[in-house]
Amino acid sequence: MQRILLVDDHAVIRKGIQHFGRLARVAVCGEVANGEEVVRLTKDLKPDIVLMDISVPGMGGLEATRAIRKICPDAKVLMLTLHDALEWVETALNAGARGYLLKSDTEGELMRALKVVMANGIYASPCLHADRVNRIAVELGLVV
Repeated sequence: MQRILLVDDHAVIRKGIQHFGRLARVAVCGEVANGEEVVRLTKDLKPDIVLMDISVPGMGGLEATRAIRKICPDAKVLMLTLHDALEWVETALNAGARGYLLKSDTEGELMRALKVVMANGIYASPCLHADRVNRIAVELGLVV
């Protein structure tokens, strides 16, 4: 069972994902509202996936992703955000994220994203022009 750490400054989103996690049979091992907390908890909990919002208070999601990749390189970061510009995707992948999901996507997309990221793939929300995201991933050396 995959262990997921949730990072979002909106409690209702964290609770909704926790509910979905129970239905999808993934274990939510923790939840936090800011970047500093996620770095600390990642070190302690060693989750398989960190489901991270880019726009969290304090240390933002991108900076927290960089820190997580250094202290817990096996943890995979999947961004879950409102930001739908390709520049954000490139910055997130460059920071060490393995996936980029929009909050407007469906539960099914979240499941697909989790499976792809857990299998060491790169995932991008379908509305983000997968061919362009794949090109970015190749340029960053994430995909051969």
